[in-house]
Amino acid sequence: MTQQDDRAGADLPLSGIKVIEFAQMVAAPAAGLLLADYGAEVIKIEPPAGDSCRQLRTRAAADLPVSPVFLAYNRSKRLIRLDLRDPHDLATARDLVADADVVIEASRPGAMDRLGLGADELCKRNPRLIYASVSGFGWTESVRDKRGVDLIIQAESGIMSATGLPEMPMKVGFTVVDAACGHALCHGILAALFKRARTGKGDVVQISLYDLGLQLQSGPIIEYLMTGVQAPRCGNAAPLSAPADLFHCAEGAIVVSAYLEAHWIAFLKIIGGDFLRDAPRFSTGAERIRNRTELTVALNALLAKRTATEWLPLLESAGLLVGQVKDYAQIMASPYTTESGIIGRAGADYGIHNPARLRSIPRGDLKPRDE
Repeated sequence: MTQQDDRAGADLPLSGIKVIEFAQMVAAPAAGLLLADYGAEVIKIEPPAGDSCRQLRTRAAADLPVSPVFLAYNRSKRLIRLDLRDPHDLATARDLVADADVVIEASRPGAMDRLGLGADELCKRNPRLIYASVSGFGWTESVRDKRGVDLIIQAESGIMSATGLPEMPMKVGFTVVDAACGHALCHGILAALFKRARTGKGDVVQISLYDLGLQLQSGPIIEYLMTGVQAPRCGNAAPLSAPADLFHCAEGAIVVSAYLEAHWIAFLKIIGGDFLRDAPRFSTGAERIRNRTELTVALNALLAKRTATEWLPLLESAGLLVGQVKDYAQIMASPYTTESGIIGRAGADYGIHNPARLRSIPRGDLKPRDE
């Protein structure tokens, strides 16, 4: 028996759960993917021209037959194209929903209601249904028509104001809000299913990307509310301590977190920087934060004497928290990746496993998309 067969026969947590997904792009489909990983049957309804995510490509992927982003979030699903403006196709969609356990949708507020596929209508027909919705900014009157994708949310929610260089706000380098939405919506759906198991009643789960963007920044936003001061953007530094920064070596770069006094002393000893201990501007953690720019310049000068791959084992052997800045080629060769089994094949494609592991379910090949 292959690993794929092993997994298919495993007692997956959501085995027997049927999910109908009316969603495009990344945020809501990311939740459907995680539910499929837990064993749910996920049927994705695409419009006649297909999910718009199929059109998303970087320059490197321009000539590929299918968008890698689309593949990443839609493996393990059964894909069906229906024109919900066509009465026959709409009837097909309603039939699919009739015995569903979960519906996921990410339409503009009101669009599903007009099709007779809104939460009120479907939950009336099926009181056990979990109806999960994603919106850019919410469902209240003043915001329901404002549209938002990951980039817009990163700007509007303050993520860009907290990220980047002092002189330039920047977005996170991937669709962090969309990806996080998949996890948040998934656990909301799981909570509703758990409640249904106790009460027999379904529920409506709603997530706005804007709310999610704020929740991801809980620490700095609470600090702002308590102080009235927004911490300045600090590039690759961790603003709560120092040194906890990116440093350039003779070749490559590392990140080091050595703010505890014992770690700070050990760090200086290894890199030949004991003389910095006597400098009043670096004498305490608070002083090191206050004089972070000067500290980074001094440490970069010392670390430039060796390459990142040479420094890493020396620093790790002293118990320091250190990591090498790696590109995707390096992470694919890393034992952290290969030994975890997190990345696998999904038929002819690739996929990345749900990071939440159940000991009873071995990681094997991933189920490919079915279309």
